[in-house]
Amino acid sequence: MRFVKFVIALILFSTAAQSSLHAQQDSIVLDNIMNKSKKLAEERPTERVYVHFDKPYYSVADTIWFKTYLTMEQNLPSILSKIVYVDVINSSDSLVQSIKIPVIKGVATGNIPLTPGTYKQGNYYIKAYTLWMLNFGDNFFFTKTIPVGEAIDKQLNTHFSYKTTQTDKNQSIDAIIQFKNSENVVQANKTVNWRVTSNFDVVSKGKGTTDQNGILKIKIDSRKNEAITNGELITDMVLSETNTATSTFKLKPVKSVNDVQFFPEGGDLISGIASRIAFKAINGAGLGVDLKGTITDNGGNTLSNFTSTHVGMGSFYLNPESNKVYTANVTFKDGTTKSFELPKPIASGITLQVTNTDPLALNIKIFANETYFAANKGKMVFIVGSNGGIVYYAAKTKLNNLVTNAKIPKDKFPSGITQITLFSETGDPISERLAFNYPKNTVSVTLKTDLPAYKRRQKVKMTVTAKNGTVPMEGSYSISVTDDQKVPVNEDNEITILSSLLLTSDLKGYVEKPNYYFNKPDEKK
Repeated sequence: MRFVKFVIALILFSTAAQSSLHAQQDSIVLDNIMNKSKKLAEERPTERVYVHFDKPYYSVADTIWFKTYLTMEQNLPSILSKIVYVDVINSSDSLVQSIKIPVIKGVATGNIPLTPGTYKQGNYYIKAYTLWMLNFGDNFFFTKTIPVGEAIDKQLNTHFSYKTTQTDKNQSIDAIIQFKNSENVVQANKTVNWRVTSNFDVVSKGKGTTDQNGILKIKIDSRKNEAITNGELITDMVLSETNTATSTFKLKPVKSVNDVQFFPEGGDLISGIASRIAFKAINGAGLGVDLKGTITDNGGNTLSNFTSTHVGMGSFYLNPESNKVYTANVTFKDGTTKSFELPKPIASGITLQVTNTDPLALNIKIFANETYFAANKGKMVFIVGSNGGIVYYAAKTKLNNLVTNAKIPKDKFPSGITQITLFSETGDPISERLAFNYPKNTVSVTLKTDLPAYKRRQKVKMTVTAKNGTVPMEGSYSISVTDDQKVPVNEDNEITILSSLLLTSDLKGYVEKPNYYFNKPDEKK
């Protein structure tokens, strides 16, 4: 099994002498915490898989080409599994196809032909995993939704997407369609007549022209008090004076019911401790929605203003009192308003706060309110830092002040999500915080082609060079080459090997625009 290195740091905040018995008891508690973590990591190591596709979306009769990367601790090639399973699931949650691919030195390649009849236009859910990963549920599975357009044996090949904005009385649908011919040439400057049907009735219609990329944007407003729940968008593209191509797209909008969740840093809102409270606002489709709002107490006093900064997420500070009720009054981007009661502050507590702006260290603060401090003064607490279930840092200190400061060097941890947990004197977890440790840019990858320019369908020879400083590095690579005029892509929306292995695989739930955090990162991200 793997050898796990632990860094034990003893933080001394007091010069008072400690008895040998207490020191032994403290060491026993800390040893128990680490030994349990070590045993769990060795008996139940985790695997992660990332799948690199050749394109962000496809058409029926295309072939999906992909390469998988299977890793384990510190994202090294996994030695546990020899087979990766890839499932394709349709929008009705039915399994369409399942393939298994042999893994050699942590990598595997495969393809999925999108056979007409088996595959139709729509969204397909790709799921990749190993049998070992089934022991942990689907938390570490790789997942991605891939749109599939119409078959290329038709006159037109299309890519379709839409988003819905809906209130109690009105509904607006913004649709985007890209048109290509059977040879995948974009259909620029083409006239398109369109209509929307719902309940066997035409509820909206219009006319437009595709842009230079063959893209047509359509804004659909439903009839007042008659929202579209199961409709169709029908387009007629004029190819010539005698030839018109018709395409049909399903519309099943989800009612935009906005909601907000609030997350006090460290887990609890504690009376008398100024805490940072994060929030996330989502619509009925589970996507982030921007907002602005105010925090008021039960006396009607406005204490704070806040605004979302990215896909409905943001934060604000609040110093709560135990005898007060706090309310967030929110105005969403679509104009709707709601009020949400914040979590009630607990009367006695201790919390962990982490600042992650220092490139070299995580700045830790342990806050205890006066009630908790009076009952636990002088008792020992433990800080444990881990990544992927492996403990890389452990420290102990006495609770001698209301606020305790510490620093943890970031080079103690591998890249990715670091979990900082505060344990009580008896070894019970009492507060927890996640922090992201950005990867070090020590490896440079360069691409060089044999010619500066090429003729149509001319063979391209490319050299890939990877170095750690001046030292060449061995590795397994995959490169996808597409025409960004014909296959436009939003880099923030993509799932990359960094966003998958270092971020989303360690978080439960859906992460919107995961590559946003790696695409030109700054302090705000």
